[in-house]
Amino acid sequence: MRQIGSIIKQADAERLAAYLVTNGITAHAEAAGDEWAIWVRDENRLDDAREAFQDFKHNPEDRRYKDVERTAAQLRREEALRRESARKHVVEMRGKWGRGGSAKRAPLVFALIGLCVMASLWTKSMDGLEAYHASKEADMLRFASLESMRTADDSDVASAFIDIRRGEVWRLITPIFMHGDLWHLVMNIYWVYYLGSQIEHFEGTRKLGFLVLAAALIPNVVQAVSHGPNFLGISGVGVAFFGYVWIKTKYDPGSRLFVSNFTIVIFIAYLFYRLFQDGIANQAHFVGLGVGAIMAYLPLLFRPSGKS
Repeated sequence: MRQIGSIIKQADAERLAAYLVTNGITAHAEAAGDEWAIWVRDENRLDDAREAFQDFKHNPEDRRYKDVERTAAQLRREEALRRESARKHVVEMRGKWGRGGSAKRAPLVFALIGLCVMASLWTKSMDGLEAYHASKEADMLRFASLESMRTADDSDVASAFIDIRRGEVWRLITPIFMHGDLWHLVMNIYWVYYLGSQIEHFEGTRKLGFLVLAAALIPNVVQAVSHGPNFLGISGVGVAFFGYVWIKTKYDPGSRLFVSNFTIVIFIAYLFYRLFQDGIANQAHFVGLGVGAIMAYLPLLFRPSGKS
């Protein structure tokens, strides 16, 4: 912190400090004997602050300084709220999650993880393609049964929905619970836990439930229409969780949801890396990302103005 000068009148000093704040320069006035010193926190803006100080001394009644105290006070309140939100977030994440009892705060997340583990074992989906295709249990959970896929016309998009149109509507969702190998399962449940438990803890089980349904149903349908019904895994839901938390971190800090810039870069890079791998449900990934982002941002569009 550096002092850029001093002013005799307290009112003038506080008005100048407020003007600096409205220009993105953190500053405050402080009594220094018979005068008031102006202190600036950001040393990278010292030249700008000193120039503003000289301009103010030449014409302290300039119109640009009118009502700056009110604007600066609002900016300071918003900054205080952001810091408080960040502090609460750290307390919640480190102080509470680390002491156990996570299942009570995120029951739906743990139910999803349990279903993924049990379904992957029950259907033998992780035992290789031969075991997976021979599994009657897996055939019950696929988007379309093997029999329907064998008799269907590959050129007809609607053929992927044969079993669903017969009333087996659970197939719209159930492919998310099966996984192709142990690594596939571990990576997906990690992201579901890391991101989904934040959403459920801070925004509630009902909100997470709507997000899970949308993030399973919409990407599954798009994947089936674009590349056929032979897919599995909860990664579309996990990516939707990422999109939701990412938008909340950026545009709604008061939500206390958080994902670091480093994680954002790694996650996006990984999504694009997967584009170049065969057999990956990339449509489900990017549609899931859009579903999560839209569900996070839509409420912000209708939020009353003035709320942070």
